[in-house]
Amino acid sequence: MEVDFLLETWKKDPEFNKCVTSWQVAQPTAGMWANLPDALQPDLQQVLIRLGYAQLYMHQLLAWMHLENGDNVVLSTGTASGKTLAYNLPVLNTLISRPHSTALYLFPTKALAQDQLRNLLTFSEGFHGVTPIMPSVYDGDTPSNQRANIRKTANILITNPDMLHQGILPHHTLWQRFFCGLRFVILDEMHTYRGVFGSHVANVIRRLKRVAAFYGASPQFILTSATIGNPRELAERLIERPVELIAEDGSPHGKRHFIVYNPPLIDPQLGLRKSALQIGVKLASEMLENGRQTLVFSRTRRTVEMILTYMLQRANPMLRHMIRGYRSGYLKSERREIEQGFKTNEIKTVVATSALELGIDIGDLESVLLIGYPGSIANTLQRAGRAGRKQQTSLAMLIASPDAMDQYLAAHPEYLSGSSPENALIDPNNLSILLQHLRCAAFELPFKVDEEYGLVPISLTQSYLELLSQTGELNKQNEKYFWVADQFPSGQVSLRSSTPHVVTLIETTPDGPHTVGQIDAGSASWLVHPEAIYLHEAESYEVKSLDLENGRCELQRVESDFYTLPTQQTTIEEFSSIKHEDLNNFSKHFGNLNLLLQVVGYRKVRWFTNETIGHGEVNLPPHSLETTGFWMTFNPTFIERLRESNQWTADPNRYGVGWPKLREKILLRDNYQCRGCGARPERSSLHVHHIQPFRSFFDPSQANNASNLVTLCPTCHHQAEIAVQMRSGLAGASYALRNLAPLLIMCDREDINVMAELRSVLDGNRPVILVYDNIPGGLGLSERLFELHQSWIHKAIEMIDDCGCTDGCPACVGPSGEEGYGGKAEALALLKGLF
Repeated sequence: MEVDFLLETWKKDPEFNKCVTSWQVAQPTAGMWANLPDALQPDLQQVLIRLGYAQLYMHQLLAWMHLENGDNVVLSTGTASGKTLAYNLPVLNTLISRPHSTALYLFPTKALAQDQLRNLLTFSEGFHGVTPIMPSVYDGDTPSNQRANIRKTANILITNPDMLHQGILPHHTLWQRFFCGLRFVILDEMHTYRGVFGSHVANVIRRLKRVAAFYGASPQFILTSATIGNPRELAERLIERPVELIAEDGSPHGKRHFIVYNPPLIDPQLGLRKSALQIGVKLASEMLENGRQTLVFSRTRRTVEMILTYMLQRANPMLRHMIRGYRSGYLKSERREIEQGFKTNEIKTVVATSALELGIDIGDLESVLLIGYPGSIANTLQRAGRAGRKQQTSLAMLIASPDAMDQYLAAHPEYLSGSSPENALIDPNNLSILLQHLRCAAFELPFKVDEEYGLVPISLTQSYLELLSQTGELNKQNEKYFWVADQFPSGQVSLRSSTPHVVTLIETTPDGPHTVGQIDAGSASWLVHPEAIYLHEAESYEVKSLDLENGRCELQRVESDFYTLPTQQTTIEEFSSIKHEDLNNFSKHFGNLNLLLQVVGYRKVRWFTNETIGHGEVNLPPHSLETTGFWMTFNPTFIERLRESNQWTADPNRYGVGWPKLREKILLRDNYQCRGCGARPERSSLHVHHIQPFRSFFDPSQANNASNLVTLCPTCHHQAEIAVQMRSGLAGASYALRNLAPLLIMCDREDINVMAELRSVLDGNRPVILVYDNIPGGLGLSERLFELHQSWIHKAIEMIDDCGCTDGCPACVGPSGEEGYGGKAEALALLKGLF
């Protein structure tokens, strides 16, 4: 079945069309062509013609002209627009005309590096006789017995920022030949260098330029990017040099269908919809059965494994070998096998995270399903663009999840097409990140007392160097700072995480230990805490132990009908306000925060039904986070007005004058034992819990009936309260704001957090809504929301107003409590009072 036929079938299906909130069709476009440049070396021109490149796209020629003029260039054109040829052409031409020249290619993933090597080897094989192109991949997978030869012979070095940071710059004396001839540095997929990762990479580029200058080189930079709102700004922040932007796309493309599909409601009052995962599994399975190749994107590693499990259970046994997952944590051999199988069409369906979002050549792909909004317009366009790279008719479909952000986009699909993409934010001068790289730079080369480090003011650089000298890491001699500490600083700095280490996942088998995969230590407490169910290649593993200090996690394969979701507790240890503004009914503050974060428990969630079937405790050490945040405090008179109009329901319960005696009676009835887990803690620590929430009764005496009361320990009580949480206006407003924040700032959902506190230390034990950067030192994300607070609140009001549920659902203020209490009206009253 061709994609065109499948699309026509869907158009005639009324049930399908009822769920389509947007169906956009981009008509085919012709290319804007240009002749090959006259300055091309004749041998290279012949190779290009033999490979089918008799002409260039106009944007490729513009890149050539700017580079010939000595400019740095950023190409921000669509997917499959020939950006690779745009930077390969000037590099190859220079290598032929100046044989001692070299070029450094930086890719954010190893898979992209391997893909580029194959591309360059195709060019190399096109030359008659001795090829002038000597490309080599140099990364963590490169065998040690090949590395010395690569250092001696490679004139195109293909690597990633991590390897440049830890394996090349600290050992630059071994690369003298390469750095002396360095003419070009390529940063492909620049839009991935944002947030923490981008701030680290900007500092690696500072160190690269410093080492290159030591060897007398000043390379030109060529950057490529998917469509983002600020490509020139991001490029100039990364390399700290002026950049020429080329954004007009001259490449042709076929007809492109982009569909936004919102699963049907199954309970309109509660706003409950059919599972987006199940819809995605159904559609992907239909495409598989009809021979169509499909790439299914999911937002998290956990949901990749869930979708993979569902698909394998549903599929014809003869087709199961054609379904694979792809995400970080898989071993290198698994990833290469999947990439090759997908490219050769032996694998029909791949379920992936963002690991396959970038420009790896995966063949003539026609269909892409996005299960859940990826978090930004730029990522949505990038994933959708994986289909139709060969100018055939293509399909990309976004299947909205029940999350508030997804439902907002389903109701306002014009946001995806009519808005300019988000800006990518980095902060190379984040103090935590900057100090780490100053250590690395000092190890590589001594600092002169008046030396600049990027665009950091000289006086500030000197202050930091003096600080490192006082700690004993640097020693000042003859107007220079020398590294004298014992440790190897680059080995202590991770570019992709706030923690420098990884945790290896080990399965215990009768044949001995077997490595399942690896995850970064920062994610370990969240994904592989003790008793967690960890999913890998549709297999379930129970975590038997987690040793964070030694980076080892013991797993045991199990048959499980549930998966686990962790619960995190956040405590504000210290805070200081940097700026604040008094507004209508509230004040907004921005400042520094010292938080204590701890995974304290988990929920057991049954497959398919998603019902909570149990809870568990986790006893892992907390970790501190020094960051920045924006918080809103509310005028007492405003809260009092809400309370008087019955639109403030976040006050503590008042159980009545007889409550102490009734409480003791229930404790005695239950024999001073937790009815949840059976524990017998100190009597004073036991709680008495209302099974049906107290506020859902009009008559307190009915709420306090002994049949509605049960003895619980603090942990079980906390979990029970979560399960029947009363969605007050404070909690509902916080939920809505949390889900909409990534629409206003280009960040991953995990980069920020929003929380509501009824009695917060931020305002003298009064109610507060807090948003903070989930990154040490902060990256300006919460500060951006501080500036955009009016638009943020307006979008939250709009989303809740538009939702058709009765009193709260996952699409607006969060799922209502088990007894139907949601807090939708209260959340609206609170937010409208702030607007």
